[in-house]
Amino acid sequence: MQGPSLPGLGSVPIIPHTFSILFRLSGPRTWVFPAFSFILGYAVGGGGQLSQIGIGIAVASLVTAATNIINAYADRKEDATNQPQRLFWLGQIGSRQITASLVILYSSAIAIAIYLGPLFTLVLGLGILNSIFYSLPPLRFKAKPFVSLASFSGALGLPFLGGLSVRGSLDLLNPMLWLLTWFMFTYGTVKNLPDYFGDLKAGIRTSATIFKNVKKAVLFSCTLLSTPFILLVAFVSLGLLAPIYIVDLALIPLFAFIATEMLKAKDAAGLEKAHTLGFFYAISFVLFTLVLTSPTIQSLVMVSVAYLWTLTVAKVSVHSRVESRDWEKQRRKRE
Repeated sequence: MQGPSLPGLGSVPIIPHTFSILFRLSGPRTWVFPAFSFILGYAVGGGGQLSQIGIGIAVASLVTAATNIINAYADRKEDATNQPQRLFWLGQIGSRQITASLVILYSSAIAIAIYLGPLFTLVLGLGILNSIFYSLPPLRFKAKPFVSLASFSGALGLPFLGGLSVRGSLDLLNPMLWLLTWFMFTYGTVKNLPDYFGDLKAGIRTSATIFKNVKKAVLFSCTLLSTPFILLVAFVSLGLLAPIYIVDLALIPLFAFIATEMLKAKDAAGLEKAHTLGFFYAISFVLFTLVLTSPTIQSLVMVSVAYLWTLTVAKVSVHSRVESRDWEKQRRKRE
């Protein structure tokens, strides 16, 4: 079966399982972050058109899908230890089809973004650059621990700014923008924990491998992950955020549970499980904040859809990260 003819690539063949592999590599559960950060920014900016929300969700998902595919391709060295099934999937589709998929994803995002105006398209351009150079040289932001987290924080910050921009505003001093950006910065340390041993073996410097042992990395991550609550209280106390947002503190017990699970984890598989729980905590922070911003039936329905999507992806195991890490058990047996 032949696919579309793309400049420089020719006619790209589509084999039956190509789409399912690309879907896995695109990290579908992570699409929730930028999609609902856009909706939150759009709501804060006073928007309310379902058509614009739909376009924003589509753009956010397309760019995030491309980001995850690039990241999987660029991280082949460390994934030989961390996520070897990704190497198998990448080998099944080949670099030509990966390139073609990226061209289609980015082009589609740009094409439909035009309907949300020039400011949104400008923010999208910044997002695409961040998406590409997070993993790829010559910049490869993720090669430097602090720069990596700053780039990763754009997964919430830039879509929120994009949501604001639809209404004609690029308010860089918006306190919610900085709260979400800082929250994602801190959460970035959590995603690095399960890959500690593989990254260390591959000589990759991350916010985790800068520590001599994984326990110190986990303690650092837990400590940093608590700081958005401090920032939230400060913003509310200073009158920069409405008092209703103090209700976000209701998530502290969930955070405490996640931190306990992280501290109890003894190996990469345990840290992967804690990371999965941490993911649900992180999206809950965004979704809960959206409901506080716009306490409507429409918001509740969208939040329900987000949880349903995430749980479905987890249930049918179509995300590119694998929690059980069976290959590690096999490796330990051989050793």
